[in-house]
Amino acid sequence: MASPLTRPGFADTLDSSFRTIFYKTYADAPFVYDSIFNILSSDKQSEKDSSISGLGKWTKSTEGGAVTYDEAIQAYDTSYTHNVWKSGIQITRELYDDDQFNVIRKLPADLAVSASRTVETAAADVFNNGFTSGGGGYSPFTAGDAVALFSASHPRADGGTVISNTSTMDLAEDSLETAIVAMRSTVDDRGELRPIRANTLLAPVELEKEAMILMKTDGRVGTGNNDINPYKGQFTIKIWDYLTSSTAWFLLDTSGHQLNFFWRVRPEVDQDKAAETHIAKWIGYLRFSVGWSAWRGVWGSKGDNS
Repeated sequence: MASPLTRPGFADTLDSSFRTIFYKTYADAPFVYDSIFNILSSDKQSEKDSSISGLGKWTKSTEGGAVTYDEAIQAYDTSYTHNVWKSGIQITRELYDDDQFNVIRKLPADLAVSASRTVETAAADVFNNGFTSGGGGYSPFTAGDAVALFSASHPRADGGTVISNTSTMDLAEDSLETAIVAMRSTVDDRGELRPIRANTLLAPVELEKEAMILMKTDGRVGTGNNDINPYKGQFTIKIWDYLTSSTAWFLLDTSGHQLNFFWRVRPEVDQDKAAETHIAKWIGYLRFSVGWSAWRGVWGSKGDNS
């Protein structure tokens, strides 16, 4: 447990001979998670999702012939358990009062900023560890089909051929086309065609230049032919500072994917003053869960050509 902040530890803030003491001289990164995930609320300790396959194609019949009845298939269940996150800071009354630069007094407000970083990190973890079954430390999560979010072996509920939504191709025109075609060829748990039309390219900072060139250039990239760029204006580009791989990139259909973020308790910061010691405590609390109920609607590449 961290000790309270005291005057000996922050002597510079008490010395008015300093012209200034810098604190938070730059803006924090804007939220991205809420433009990627479905943001939902919960009033329970956990949430459960399930799915049912669609129906198959109609059967050719004859005049007066009998109807062939179809049936749906129960697919996979997914559970979301809301994790608790806490943080706090302790400051002595003397340090708070004697601060000459108003920087110590800003520290409690920074709990809200650190909460936002926690949320962004946990949400990005779904992608950062999306190629590994079980997820990462911030959001350990595996959906109902028991494989990673981005996998070459997603099972079908009817026992049919497994399906892939992943590759290792780097971000380039040919690999982008391969991903688009793969998503348009998606089938459901009955093996019926369910084309997915991606509308968002998600990438790390290291791929921002390549993403902009691919998506915003008038002509085709890397060729002298007078061909149009068929991808110009077709995708929203999302660059996320919290993505940890410098090569991985993702396509999403944000209108229909099942990437979900459940708020159980949004960030709260309370103050507690100890009467005897005059040490003030600011305590932060929040609860949420993040994950996915189905893999269809997202596609990911490690981008390392492995």
